[in-house]
Amino acid sequence: MAKNVCETAHALKIPWLKKHGYFEDWTSGSITWTSNWGDQSSIRMIADVTGFPRIRLIYTHTSSWDEKTDLDYQFELASTPCHFGGKRYWFVCPLVRNGAYCRRRVGVLYIAGKYAGCRRCYDLAYQSQQESRGGRYGSLLDAVFGADKLEEKEMAMRTRFWKGQPTKRYARLLRKAGRIGRRGAVAMQIWEENKGKWF
Repeated sequence: MAKNVCETAHALKIPWLKKHGYFEDWTSGSITWTSNWGDQSSIRMIADVTGFPRIRLIYTHTSSWDEKTDLDYQFELASTPCHFGGKRYWFVCPLVRNGAYCRRRVGVLYIAGKYAGCRRCYDLAYQSQQESRGGRYGSLLDAVFGADKLEEKEMAMRTRFWKGQPTKRYARLLRKAGRIGRRGAVAMQIWEENKGKWF
């Protein structure tokens, strides 16, 4: 069963907040999202990193049956020290899952329902996790098109060997070529079983 994907939910990202100065004392602002259909959503945020770090979100949630709910809540931020000084902030997921607070430390919170929560709480997947790998005949396509790409990469590689040993990059390329070769053999076996009929 396919899951909902992260790319369809509104996302609050720590790097974006840092870039726009939300982690310098007390800061207020808003984010506006525009959907593919031209609809706009906005959320007001107040970030306070003095004392007990937290973020307050203020917005109106509209359900699928057009019921509007005004929301105003806050959740905590966690911080970890960086190796070269300073600190990195994280969201602490405020949702309740299986009767217990999630409290995962994450860099992105999604508004996929009424409240902001982590990917695990909303059971979201990335778009790339939902894409098909070509089905039954994907291995033949990989063998045909993947081998061409590998040849191009091999020709572009300046150094293949160092002191008589293959470089890490070249060894990785050789391993990948071996996998594509095995997939091609399996695909050719399927081709033979179906007597060359794809459809």
